[in-house]
Amino acid sequence: MKKIKSFLVLFFKKELLPCVAPPAEAGFTLFEILIAVVVLGFVIAGLSQATRFGIGAWDTQARLAERTDEMERADRVLRLIITEAAAPLAADDKPFAGQEHRVVFVTHLPTQPPTDPVSRAQVALGVDGDHRLVLRWEPHANAIAIKPPPVAPPIVLAEGVDHLDLLYCQSVDDGGKWLHVWDDSSLPALVQIHIVMQDKRRVWPAIQVATMLDTNGSF
Repeated sequence: MKKIKSFLVLFFKKELLPCVAPPAEAGFTLFEILIAVVVLGFVIAGLSQATRFGIGAWDTQARLAERTDEMERADRVLRLIITEAAAPLAADDKPFAGQEHRVVFVTHLPTQPPTDPVSRAQVALGVDGDHRLVLRWEPHANAIAIKPPPVAPPIVLAEGVDHLDLLYCQSVDDGGKWLHVWDDSSLPALVQIHIVMQDKRRVWPAIQVATMLDTNGSF
């Protein structure tokens, strides 16, 4: 009887004890996955905004650089041709005719030597119908030309221009006044050019250029 009892005790301890399930492998719950997806969405949205901001800043900087180059180029050209404005060759010669929004004058071409017969050119500066600041020019000969000179293509100095405001200053001996129209046979001492843009946010500073005329009205 004791042997049977001992056998049953050992059997229950070794064979009939409930099996303990092995620990389950670690994983993510549905709630944790949803949180991860939301956080990833915020990260992607932030990166998208930063990329859009960077592209916009680069585009703005490129436009500003282009406008600055345009202004510097126009400034150099205008100063050069006005500084080299030609003096009248005769008493009745009027090589400089200035209006309030347009000017026509004779100047020396910078790429030609002064002794060259075609070193002088008649240039016209104004704003065309497409709101472009345009410089038109043609050779200005000292004698009567046998045939009309070839028409040179216009030079576009700036785009998006509303209008051009011009002022002309007399020499000191003539009073030193600023005039809206210049029809004198001599050259003005100073020329002020104010380019007004269509976009009012673009402010072009006024350009003042002195001709080669000195205070005595001679070269």
